[in-house]
Amino acid sequence: MKYFLTFYHTLRFWILIISLSITLGTVAVFLGIFDKSGNQSHKIAALWSRLICRWNGIKVKITGAENILVDKPQIFIANHQGYYDIFALAGYLSVQLRWVSKSILFRIPFMGWAMKASGYIPVKRNNRKQSYQAFLNTLEAIKAGSSIVVFPEGTRSKDGSIGVFKKGSQLLAERAKVPVVPVTIVGTRDIIRKGSILIYPNVVRIIISPYVTIDGDNKKKGGEILQDIRKTICSNFKPE
Repeated sequence: MKYFLTFYHTLRFWILIISLSITLGTVAVFLGIFDKSGNQSHKIAALWSRLICRWNGIKVKITGAENILVDKPQIFIANHQGYYDIFALAGYLSVQLRWVSKSILFRIPFMGWAMKASGYIPVKRNNRKQSYQAFLNTLEAIKAGSSIVVFPEGTRSKDGSIGVFKKGSQLLAERAKVPVVPVTIVGTRDIIRKGSILIYPNVVRIIISPYVTIDGDNKKKGGEILQDIRKTICSNFKPE
């Protein structure tokens, strides 16, 4: 019975993600023709992400939603447990988000087209010049009023622990001069394990902590603040 349920959830996931990518991706591209800001297209992308969660039996519980700043852009710094981090955050953070994503994803029919229409930012991480351009484009998106999600570990966790936070998110916050919001994600790792395509529905918890600043008004140095953010996330991270 267990194997049957795994097969059922896995098949349903891939059918849904393909069908929703085609239908809602088309809508997002159409809206992008008239709204060059990407705001309307991102709303469709957020709906797509929520449906990927709900229709696959993934319950998302949010704690600390009052810490989201609704009137200004911010940088969400989150731990990275699995693929469903993206669906959960894109679907349930109620602000305009712009994602920095691998450039190869933008080539995927419908989904990639929708990402472009939403103003998401492509990057080739092994290309220094293009990485720097993506950094500049991210700053422009923040200045235009959009928030950004950063996974400072750089990749999904292999063993479920929270890895070292890389300096890029600190540099972005220092240049952008916007609040930084620590976000802890629990429960996504076991939904799709790294290197697997099988789906195991689970409850996802998103814990949003009060924002901090990495600028001249904060007496601590940027590196110290980044480590404080990591400590906050680690403290909240209690796998069930």
